[in-house]
Amino acid sequence: MVIQIEDDQTQEFTSFDALTQDTLQVMLVLGKLSETMGAGADSLRVTGLFSDLVDRVDHHFLIEEEMMESKAYPGRHWHRVVHRELLNEMRLALTQASSGKAAIDRALLRRVRTVFSLDTEDDDVFRARAKLGLFKEVLPDVHPADLAAALPDFDLKQRSDIFGDLQTNQASNTLEEVEPKLQRELVASLSIERVAELIDFMTPAQAAGVLRNLTPAECWAILQQLGPVRSRKISALMEKRQKKTLLHLATLRYMRVDPDMSCAVLMNRYRDMAAKARVWRYIYVIAPDGALLGVVDVRDLLMSPPAARVDEVMMTNVVTLGEFDSVDHAAIQLDRYGFEALPVVGLGGKLMGVLVGRDVMTVGEW
Repeated sequence: MVIQIEDDQTQEFTSFDALTQDTLQVMLVLGKLSETMGAGADSLRVTGLFSDLVDRVDHHFLIEEEMMESKAYPGRHWHRVVHRELLNEMRLALTQASSGKAAIDRALLRRVRTVFSLDTEDDDVFRARAKLGLFKEVLPDVHPADLAAALPDFDLKQRSDIFGDLQTNQASNTLEEVEPKLQRELVASLSIERVAELIDFMTPAQAAGVLRNLTPAECWAILQQLGPVRSRKISALMEKRQKKTLLHLATLRYMRVDPDMSCAVLMNRYRDMAAKARVWRYIYVIAPDGALLGVVDVRDLLMSPPAARVDEVMMTNVVTLGEFDSVDHAAIQLDRYGFEALPVVGLGGKLMGVLVGRDVMTVGEW
């Protein structure tokens, strides 16, 4: 009698077996690296072993993600976040070690060991229990779009706990990114005051897009918590009025600096400034009278001499929008020049706000 084994079952066994063998190889390199560091070997030897470890971890995660995708593994999104964050940390450590700036951090090696240890109590081949702990550690650094993709992998209580631990800017961006059904669920898990705080951090168009998915009673309660000007702007967009007035769409949460600030000072302040802004790529250089003098792209800032002034590196031939331009005109300009956002100016070139390209697309979908 011949027993036939279906192809997919054979493939599953082979894949999982290969994954386990690959895990053992990672642990062997990790053990050798730890021994070498403990023996006080030269930094070149340690860096070489760590480089090998980075390559093996990268290869292992690639195999895992392919298997997760093929089997529609329910936790694949947040696993991918953990993989990327851990690899980013390892690559940064490798770069620093190779240049002699810092030694390999033993705490990083312990995190790698935690993820790859063959825990007999964790019957998930992808070691979900170990990675969940690491996911919570890296949570503050996870991009809102990645977090929005990962949240559906968790149950209701886990989602509420994770979302409740986020800082305002990260929570606001994530709430705007998730699907409408999940938006309603997350809103229901928070107080009205907290939801209003998150909504207030969004641009008017983004806020209107979220509130459109809630009940009228929830919308009314949240709008009552906002200032009258913000409330009117958002309400107008929800009712599809004033769509031709760009100032209803423009955000006031942008980064602005004086022309005589040095690039070094701006770089030091960038992280704090960006945490409060809705536009992260562009920094607007403003005259004392409020007129827009130029724009600094953060990529240009990174390449500029630290001692240079921002008015020496800024773009002066700036594409702008008028406060009475139509949304259609704004969409054409954004598409033509490929910018992520455009400044909206009034009389005398005064900067009135910044129009985010995504908001124009959002309004166009209504």
